[in-house]
Amino acid sequence: MLYFFLSYARGRDDVYVHQFFQDLSQEVRALAGLGPEAEVGFLDHRSIQPGDVWPETLVDALSRCQAFLALCSPAYFLSEPCGREWAIFAERARRHRRHLGTSGSGLIPLRWLPPRTMPTAAQVVQYVPEPPHEAGSERGIRQLLRIQRNRDDYLEFVTTVAELVMDAATNDPLPAAADRVRLELVPSAFHDPAPPHRGGLSPIETQGLLAPSDEVYFVVAAPTAQEAAEESMGRGDRQFYGDSARAWSPFRPVTTAPLLDEAIRIAADRSLIAHGATLDELDECLRRARRDNQIVVLLVDPWSTRMADHHDVLHRYDRREDHPAAVMILWSRDDEETQANARELTSALGRTFPRNLLRPHTITFRQAVLTPETFRADLQIILEELRNRAIAHGLRRPRPGPAGSRAILEGP
Repeated sequence: MLYFFLSYARGRDDVYVHQFFQDLSQEVRALAGLGPEAEVGFLDHRSIQPGDVWPETLVDALSRCQAFLALCSPAYFLSEPCGREWAIFAERARRHRRHLGTSGSGLIPLRWLPPRTMPTAAQVVQYVPEPPHEAGSERGIRQLLRIQRNRDDYLEFVTTVAELVMDAATNDPLPAAADRVRLELVPSAFHDPAPPHRGGLSPIETQGLLAPSDEVYFVVAAPTAQEAAEESMGRGDRQFYGDSARAWSPFRPVTTAPLLDEAIRIAADRSLIAHGATLDELDECLRRARRDNQIVVLLVDPWSTRMADHHDVLHRYDRREDHPAAVMILWSRDDEETQANARELTSALGRTFPRNLLRPHTITFRQAVLTPETFRADLQIILEELRNRAIAHGLRRPRPGPAGSRAILEGP
C-alpha cells in the first residue's frame, strides 16, 4: 500500500522537504508496524515543466496513494504542475465519496510557508494546524524544520500528520484509479482554464502557435562604477559596481557574484533560457517578449533612479497601462550607505514608479528585496507567476517570419 503522496513546489527548500518526507515516512512505518525498507510514501524529485511528459512512477503514485499531502506556499499555488496533482487527487476522492456516501477525502494540506492569498480550491479545505512559533505566530513547517529549538514541536507535528495519513488509509481507503489520465492535459486546480478558441484550429495551424515562456530577459538598471563615482549620484561606496551594469553585485560582502549571474542560474533551474540586458535595451526586450510570449524581469538598483537617463526609461515603463515586466528593487540591508540614504532613495523611487507604488500588493512588483535569500525566493515565485500567466492566455498568434527565425539577445 502506498500511504501518502507528498506534493510540493521545487526550489531552494528541497533539502528541508526531503527531511520532512524521511521523518514522516519513518513515523508512518512505525504506526503501521512496517520495516525500515517499506515504501510508504512518494516524493517526486523531478522538476516538471509545462509541456513535459509526466513520469509513469508519478502517475502510478497519484492513482493509488491513500492520502495527498500538499506543502502549501506561495510558490506551490503558483505552480501549474502542483495544481494538476491536487486536481487529480481531489477528483479521485470526490468520486469515491459520491460512490460510497462517505465524508473522508484523504486530501491533507499543510502550511509549509503560509501564503498571503490562496486560490478558491485551497480555501475550502481544513489545514493541519502546526504548533505556534515564537509570540504565537504561525510561520509554517519550514520554520519548524529550520530552527533547532523547534525540534520537539516539529516531531510532535510529524506524528500528528502520520496519524492523519493512517486514518485515511485504514478508516476509508481509496481504491486505485481504474483509468490513467494524461496529467499534462488536466487543468490546474489553482488556475483559470485557458478560454476556448472559437472554431478551433487545424493541426497545421496549431504547429505555428507560440510556445509559452521558455525564455526570460533580465534587464539590469544599475550604474557602472564610473557612473557611480559622478558627483550627482552621491554614491561613496562603489564596491558594488563594475565596468558594466551587468557586473552589479548588491549583496556584497555576503555574495560577490553579479546579481545577473545568480538570476540566470535560478532561471536555468526552472528550465528557462535566460538572457541579460542593460536598461537601454528594455524596449527591445519588451518588444521581443511580447512577440514571442516570453518573460521580462527588471532588476533595479534604487541609486539608478538618480540618473536622469535611467529615471526617464523606468518612468516611461511605469506609465504603461499593461506593466508587462516584473520589477525587483534591491535594497541590501548590509549596505550601510543605502540604508543611510533610504529616505532620499525612496523619494526618488516614488518619482520614478508612482503608478506601480500606488497599485495594490502585486506578486510582480517587489519594492524591497533585502537579502540574497529573499531575492532567490522572490524570483522563483515571479518566474512561476509570469510563466503561468503566459500559459493561461491560451492559444497565441503565429510567429512572424520563417519557422525558427527568432533573434535573441546575447547573454553575458
